[in-house]
Amino acid sequence: MGIINTKLEKKIFKAGLLVGIAHLLFKLAGLIQARFMTEYLPKETYDVVYTFAFEHGIFTLFLIGEEALAPAFLPLFMRELDRGKLKDAWSFANTVLSTQFVLLAIASLLLFMAPQWVVSLCTQWEGGVAPEKFLLAVRSFKVLSPAVIGLSLGSTTYVLLNAHKRFFLAAFGDAVWKFCAVGFLMVGVYLHKDCAQMLMWGLVAGSLCKIGTHLYGLRDKLHHFRFEFNLSHPFVKKLLWLMLPLMAGIIVAKLRDQVNDIYVLSTVKESGLMQANSLGRKLQGTIHWLVPYTLSIAVFPFFCELVDKNDHNELGRLVTHFGRMLMAAFIPFALLIAVISVPFTALIFQGGFFDETAVQRTALTLSFYTFVLPAMAIECLTMQAFFANRRMWTVTLTGIFFSTLSIVISWVGLQVANGNGVLMLCFIAGGFTLTRIMKSITLTLFLKKNAPVFPFKETWAFLIRVTSASLIAGAFAWFVLSGLTGMEQLSGRIGDLVKLGVTGGLFGVIYLAAAFIFKISEIHELYNVIKIQLLKIKGA
Repeated sequence: MGIINTKLEKKIFKAGLLVGIAHLLFKLAGLIQARFMTEYLPKETYDVVYTFAFEHGIFTLFLIGEEALAPAFLPLFMRELDRGKLKDAWSFANTVLSTQFVLLAIASLLLFMAPQWVVSLCTQWEGGVAPEKFLLAVRSFKVLSPAVIGLSLGSTTYVLLNAHKRFFLAAFGDAVWKFCAVGFLMVGVYLHKDCAQMLMWGLVAGSLCKIGTHLYGLRDKLHHFRFEFNLSHPFVKKLLWLMLPLMAGIIVAKLRDQVNDIYVLSTVKESGLMQANSLGRKLQGTIHWLVPYTLSIAVFPFFCELVDKNDHNELGRLVTHFGRMLMAAFIPFALLIAVISVPFTALIFQGGFFDETAVQRTALTLSFYTFVLPAMAIECLTMQAFFANRRMWTVTLTGIFFSTLSIVISWVGLQVANGNGVLMLCFIAGGFTLTRIMKSITLTLFLKKNAPVFPFKETWAFLIRVTSASLIAGAFAWFVLSGLTGMEQLSGRIGDLVKLGVTGGLFGVIYLAAAFIFKISEIHELYNVIKIQLLKIKGA
């Protein structure tokens, strides 16, 4: 592949870096929040209030709207802007925002009025299984219900900022939301208040701060905003047709998460399994947000422009080029995390209510989920290419098939595990990873029909080189970590930090050396482009 030197690629990387900085702040706040929650919230409270009520309740509703609306709304809004039809573009945007607000207000009210129905539908806690968890979940939904309005409206203002190439403030709104939640939680700890209650209030307040940040970024556009229902706008019908397949796929994906992460695990009376599964996905989710997802946000407007110009060759070249760079970084990273998962988890979370058993369970799920990163990086790029081409049904049907397969694997695990929590976690996390890898491969093959992505021979040769270099580095790292683990003086957080530093440093040196020998130029190229963009931002 060629070196990044085109004007378009430089714009994409600059935009991606700005979004990445904002996402880094967002994930830093999330890490602080998770650290406080694991130490000061009992396992059963964490399972109910955060994992179930927020992550798989309020946040799931937000994601359904964001993941269906943003890919369909942005190309249509940008098309009107590019044609110079400013009034029509904002009439379309205002109609979407107004309709969205009404629907969200209704959803929030229903969650507040009938949380018992939601909890009964999604868990096995009602009755004699876990009545205390059922009551806590009902209270959590009542308090958290307003957050769905702020978070979901923020997904649309996010898109409006991206359409105007204002990437940083769009992503920074999420960071503001998280820091607000962290602030409330820390106040609760300091004042010895009910930390669960303070966390819930912080999440609601943060959702409003997210909207406020976006409106500040759009301050010169505020005169365009108005409450409007122009349902006769020609793009409203197009938006619905584009959203329909996406909505179907997303609902099935969220159903997969509800079944795997909540319903299946709620059949076990033992607390902490939901926490382990949730925390195990956080590193994968963090890295995914910081790099592949960030890059996908940056490339989407440019992919739309290439499709409008009918330049599918350039589109395919960009997907392949960026994809190879991401795989060159994430394949070794996933292997490294699998090697160091136990000391890594202990260093971050162990303490308070988070004991040795919780460390082992979380390290297990962490290892499984991190291996999905290379596949999800490619999935992000290919899906944006499909969205830019307005090919929603291909993505939807593929997603539905593999989400259903993941549910089947979890159901099989439920029958086989017979109440063994660790085995159930293996089926849930392992099934998720396997099906996402298969989904990524399938989407790539479908995309090849429209754009020249990932030439077969060159891609296989590249994957063999990267995998070989990663395995060599991983073998040395595992051998060294095994020796360090047996040393009694390396205990506690200092010991974990030493283990991680020595093992990670050795892995990095050996992988870079192997990458040089195997001629994996993408690593050096990625380093150079990030360094150049950082220097430009610093100079600006």
